Amino acid sequence: MSLPGKKILINDVSYHVYDEGDSDRVVLLLHGMPDTSALWEHQAASLVAAGFRVIAPDMLGYGETDKPQATARYAAEHILADMLALFEHLKIAKMDVVGHDWGAFVAWELVLLKPELFRKHVALAVGHPGLMFGNKSPESVKENWYMYLNTQEDTAALYAENNFQFMRESFIPSHPDLDEVTARMSDPLAMNAMLNWDRANQVASFYLAHGRGQLEYGNCQVPTMGVWSSGDTYLWETWMTDTETLMDAEWRYERIEGASHWMMMDEPETVSKLILEWFS
Repeated sequence: MSLPGKKILINDVSYHVYDEGDSDRVVLLLHGMPDTSALWEHQAASLVAAGFRVIAPDMLGYGETDKPQATARYAAEHILADMLALFEHLKIAKMDVVGHDWGAFVAWELVLLKPELFRKHVALAVGHPGLMFGNKSPESVKENWYMYLNTQEDTAALYAENNFQFMRESFIPSHPDLDEVTARMSDPLAMNAMLNWDRANQVASFYLAHGRGQLEYGNCQVPTMGVWSSGDTYLWETWMTDTETLMDAEWRYERIEGASHWMMMDEPETVSKLILEWFS
């Protein structure tokens, strides 16, 4: 399931894009794994009602966007190029951005690469990327277990086996809509596309590049609110709180008690309120 939208051809890929609201104040919503633009159903409605124009694509390989099967197409540089081309196509010169999971990583890359395009930024669950790859502590490395698993040859079969038992019990047990996710992932093309995000952007390669001085992230120049949820079993709170040390712009931190990694689904009103406060 995706939010209603239109098809836009970007770099030879057909992207499904939700685009609602008539305003010069634009908000970009970027979802992550294993979701679609429908992740933002509550936040999109709240933002449009508050007078914003909301852009929410199905990210590459998800929902109604094309699902290229070549792993290399999912490399971060290609995803960033797609997003920049989307902004140009929609004639958006300035915007706010909210990202979650892989979408948060893309949002961070965008605000660090092109700060002049963004008014404000909300990072849900994911802190400054420079802290992730610079931190090689056991806390950091063990939390990334699923990113390593997703690069393995038999992972797609493992996830699909026995009505997605492993996916349900071990990979995403806290997802609020497991049936919807597994229904989408029953399509082998969709499963392969999801895994391609981790295959094309292997965390071990990022650690290696950072250690060699080949991966340097500067401080963030865009005002940012980081939001972490206490029930997140994938990412760690200090990654978000320590992000303040890499901010050269306004920083705000919020902690949502009891919500899972998918805080915008578990606590939709709370997340929508925080976003509206930050952008207003």
